Amino acid sequence: MTKILQLKTIQLMALILMSINVVIAAEPIGRLFTSPMERSNLDYLRQTKKNEPLKVEAPTQEAEIAPPPIVALPDAVNLQGYVKRNDGKQSTVWVNNQAMTENSRNKEVTVGKLSEGSNRVPIKLSANGKRLNLKAGQVYDPESNRVQEARNHGAQGDNGNLGGKIDGTIDDSGL
Repeated sequence: MTKILQLKTIQLMALILMSINVVIAAEPIGRLFTSPMERSNLDYLRQTKKNEPLKVEAPTQEAEIAPPPIVALPDAVNLQGYVKRNDGKQSTVWVNNQAMTENSRNKEVTVGKLSEGSNRVPIKLSANGKRLNLKAGQVYDPESNRVQEARNHGAQGDNGNLGGKIDGTIDDSGL
């Protein structure tokens, strides 16, 4: 008799657990990603987006006579990283904490086109026209004309050490 009671108890518990799953499954949780229709619409918009043409004005006499502005060398050129796009659109490069697209410029540098098989970013300094090919995480110092890893340069706001002063000895006085 106890075996039958145990079997019926197990069956009742299984029935309760199955009904809980049905109630939980009946509640919609919403959509985490876009539907296929929304995705195709986004792809279409991305592909058909047209770049606005730049307005070109005819130079005036004053503009032709004016000397070019003097551009100072930057303190350092720090290439934090880049994202290459494979859909034919402009890739993004982070230089001196500023996001830039390839083939664009700011007052300090011009970023060239990222090549497919390379992990280097072509950069040209606006001040002197010097051309560089930096990898992500590298810093060019114009004063010393050297390329260093960003960690060694202290470009992330620290002195390159992770725990303060490191002198090669182990201090176990606190143990």
